Amino acid sequence: MMGDNNEGRRTPLLNLGVQVSMRVLAFGAAMASMWVMITNREVASVYGIAFEAKYSYASAFKYLVYAQIAICAATFFSLIWACLAVRRRGLIFALFFFDLLTTMTAISAFSAALAEGHIGKYGNKQAGWLPICDYVHRYCNRVTISLALSFASFVLLFILTILTASASRHY
Repeated sequence: MMGDNNEGRRTPLLNLGVQVSMRVLAFGAAMASMWVMITNREVASVYGIAFEAKYSYASAFKYLVYAQIAICAATFFSLIWACLAVRRRGLIFALFFFDLLTTMTAISAFSAALAEGHIGKYGNKQAGWLPICDYVHRYCNRVTISLALSFASFVLLFILTILTASASRHY
């Protein structure tokens, strides 16, 4: 009898431990992605004309930064919510819905920034846009790092959404 009670209690606590650690990792990846992008700036000279590359000059990169700020806030909020949901089982579905919205925000911001990064790296010959990564190597490398961290944040949030959906099915 006592073993059955322990087994039933261990699963929610184990689930909470996994969720807490994954939320902390997702928060860290989103925060790092945001920080790398915000601090990214490089000045280059092309044919004697100086130009500056900053994240704020590209609307998709600004969207990524704002989305990562929202993801950090949502992940922090959902960390508290997950701890409450273990005690009150009715809160699990709301946590799932919240995780789903956060995950969709993460993938949309990543996709937009990736498209902008692709244009920066390869240009668009049909539109007459030239690639800039030949001139601002460090800037492009830091964009790549930010995008990798953003994708890691998305993957963690996606796995969290699946875990939360699975947990909501059982309650």
